[in-house]
Amino acid sequence: MTMNKTEDRLMEDHTVNINGINLHYRTIGDGPVLFLVPSGWGIASGYLQRAFSSLAKHLRLVFIDTRGSGLSGRPVDAAHMGSVDMADDLEALRVHLDLSKVSILGHSNSGAIALSYAARYPDRVNKLVLSDSQVLGLSAAADTQRILQDRSTDPRFEEAVRVVSTFFTGQINPASSDDSLESFIAQVLPLYLHSPEKSLSLAREQLSGPISSYAFTSQFAADRAIPTDQTKSLDAIKAKVLIMVGRHDFICPVALSERLHEGIPESSLVIFEESGHFPWLEEPTAFFAELERFLFS
Repeated sequence: MTMNKTEDRLMEDHTVNINGINLHYRTIGDGPVLFLVPSGWGIASGYLQRAFSSLAKHLRLVFIDTRGSGLSGRPVDAAHMGSVDMADDLEALRVHLDLSKVSILGHSNSGAIALSYAARYPDRVNKLVLSDSQVLGLSAAADTQRILQDRSTDPRFEEAVRVVSTFFTGQINPASSDDSLESFIAQVLPLYLHSPEKSLSLAREQLSGPISSYAFTSQFAADRAIPTDQTKSLDAIKAKVLIMVGRHDFICPVALSERLHEGIPESSLVIFEESGHFPWLEEPTAFFAELERFLFS
């Protein structure tokens, strides 16, 4: 175990062998446990550590590097890099930590991981936070294309629209290497914001760090190989759920969060009118007020 200092508190590094991989996670704080899960496509948990470590004043935070990302190991077979496999890793970690229940925060693709967990292990989840969540089996491609079209002539976004469109149409493979993937993310990052002129430098700072092209390629392939429709299992979720989304999110549009709110029994929905994919960056005061009200009530 190693330790890093964060705002006068110690961040502790751990690795545990579960489900055939070495899973790395960091912990900080004391109190009820909150798992914070990054998207499984290679970005690791650093951006969540930078954004949410302040919650350690009241909670025991567990930042998890999903399999194949960050300091976590890869499975022997890349077919086991799917979002459901990552959900099962959360359960194995809960068992390892001897916790009866956990709360979970998921963002973007890790919202889909958290949804899988909450539906598969409904009695093990206390509270669930879904920020700008993906929903496996549910597409909002028409909304994405509309937003891209609207932004294609806006000088703040036009180059990012061009680059992401070449990816969507299969003209480029951004994951040919870790470096090329990091470059691609940097180029398209303005699209993930409502006001890049205000928030782009902060977004670059929070999302800095290596990104795994292996995880990017493997997770998408594994999820495509075993299609899942998460809308069919939303009513199995017993946890209290807070769903938050930026009105201008192009990659996980509001319609996805609205469908989650419709299908999950004990859920509330908050839409941030001046945000894209990272509302905690663009509307931090309102975002953290909603989040803390939910987690600490």
